[in-house]
Amino acid sequence: MPGRFVRSKIAELVSEIISSRQGRAQLSSHGWAQGMPIVIAQPDEQLSDVMSLVAAHQPPVLVATTDPANGDLWFMYVSIGCTALQVVEPLPQDTSIGELYRTASRGSFLTFRIDQMPASSVVHAIAPQQVKHHTGYTTVEASIARTV
Repeated sequence: MPGRFVRSKIAELVSEIISSRQGRAQLSSHGWAQGMPIVIAQPDEQLSDVMSLVAAHQPPVLVATTDPANGDLWFMYVSIGCTALQVVEPLPQDTSIGELYRTASRGSFLTFRIDQMPASSVVHAIAPQQVKHHTGYTTVEASIARTV
């Protein structure tokens, strides 16, 4: 039908986060700026497929996915093709975007590379976001639980 589109649950959560003052402040403290592209991916999508979408936008971008265990929203600040970084070994072909988040969340920044890219990239995992619905408004909280 013309004029109709389908939005994923992840897209709905992202929309709620960026429409709340607290959510925008949380993302901004990690480098997000209004107008920055946000790539939405299922947690089991292959990293190489998601990085193709990242490359199609003007990086850096935020990548959004969810924790399959509890539904928390995961954001990653991703900058690709960083020629100033040492070229690292590529991640295995079957690495998912969810696995990248779990690995990146163990430290501040993670340098990584996929086979299709000659230069390394860097990712920063933002603390999991929990979207809570209260009567009349939405609040956003950074989860205190570490995801590993």
